[in-house]
Amino acid sequence: MGSSTATKVLVFQKVGIFIDAENIELSGLKHHEGRSDYKKILEQVGDREILRILYYKPEYKEISNDFQTFWAGLGGEIRRPNKNADTFLVIDAVTMAEKMDVAIILGGDKDFLPLIWYLRSRGCRTEIWSWPETTSEEVKKAADFYFPLTKDYIVKEESKKKSSNRRRGTKKKSSAPKKEGAKEGTEKS
Repeated sequence: MGSSTATKVLVFQKVGIFIDAENIELSGLKHHEGRSDYKKILEQVGDREILRILYYKPEYKEISNDFQTFWAGLGGEIRRPNKNADTFLVIDAVTMAEKMDVAIILGGDKDFLPLIWYLRSRGCRTEIWSWPETTSEEVKKAADFYFPLTKDYIVKEESKKKSSNRRRGTKKKSSAPKKEGAKEGTEKS
């Protein structure tokens, strides 16, 4: 009869990744006080084949040259719509629906519900990866899988407040002679 050892079946999935940059970045800053660590986030895709990584950010928002270089190194593409990026994200995902097994959407806007429903109707698995604090419960339930981003996916940045306090604490003392009668520190009685 059959062998008693289990056979490991590998399933290769073709993945499209669609990033609502405004949603992910602003939520990361607001709730976790740092930048989203895209490299670490994308590592969670695992061994699945990435067809495309699309990053959507309106053209009026600045993207540094360093980030563009970093993003190109990941094999990603940057889309710069003149206003709301959601429309571009939806069009690209719908266009790719027949070519991918899985659509990973980084963003939790309720606006993506019709896209999730459409992709699922086309046999495409939908995964929502986003910050729980800003993700619609309806979106979490509609997707095949929800991956909550946590503080582990944040690059902590020194806040301006802390650095300005530190600068004040290390302020150099003036070497100019004091005028007679000037106070230094607190007076003792």
